[in-house]
Amino acid sequence: MDETPKTQVIERVAQVLTAISRQGAAGARLKDIALDTGIARPTVHRMLGELAVVGFVAQREDKRYALGPALFSLGLSAPNPIRDLNAIRQIAQGLADHCGDVVYVALRKFDGVHYLLRVEGNYPIRTHVVSVNDSKPFTASYSGLALLASLDEGEQRIAINRLALDAPRDWVEKHRRQLERQIRERIAEVHTLGYCAGKNIVMPGIAGMAAPIPSATRKPYMTVSISAVEERLTAERVKQLAPRLLKAAQDIAHFID
Repeated sequence: MDETPKTQVIERVAQVLTAISRQGAAGARLKDIALDTGIARPTVHRMLGELAVVGFVAQREDKRYALGPALFSLGLSAPNPIRDLNAIRQIAQGLADHCGDVVYVALRKFDGVHYLLRVEGNYPIRTHVVSVNDSKPFTASYSGLALLASLDEGEQRIAINRLALDAPRDWVEKHRRQLERQIRERIAEVHTLGYCAGKNIVMPGIAGMAAPIPSATRKPYMTVSISAVEERLTAERVKQLAPRLLKAAQDIAHFID
């Protein structure tokens, strides 16, 4: 008989579902879920069977596991934490008007971030590397790095080891150690400064800065960010823009739960 406390069972179920979600459309193999979660393979297999019965997990023909349709229905019943998207858009536009560059508002998902808004300033050279409704892994955007700082060290380590970027593969492999170090430095920045900033990390030639948006009820799950060509975000300009970025994050916090 399994004597695992109920709270630990719930934590393990959350770990399994999160591990599956990280694999996205590719699906997750049983052994990968076990390695990702640290849960014994037979236990993972049993949990997957039970989750499949209630529709939270589905096993595909290739034997990989994906999130089940019941989770979608469950999500539709959850309250929307964003109370006034139009007000958030106005705050983001104010920041874009001030800096002249592209401003994004993004929402956390299991394995990264999902972009809700993109507004633009009047600087003629713009970075359109992300569109509204795009989703990116944590390490593929400055918004993702800002939210990665709120995760525990184990989750951070998994994301950094995967190093999922949209940049050319040969560039990533050539600079891998440097990129991993820079990502850890950006995470530390969020803890000390309340935001992170950098260039040539998520994509060569692209610079950005991002701040988590405070949440009254849980860890940060949204960010506001500025994206620009490399030359635009010098160290001096980052310091100049940081107060406005942090103010925008605080103002947006009034319109979310």
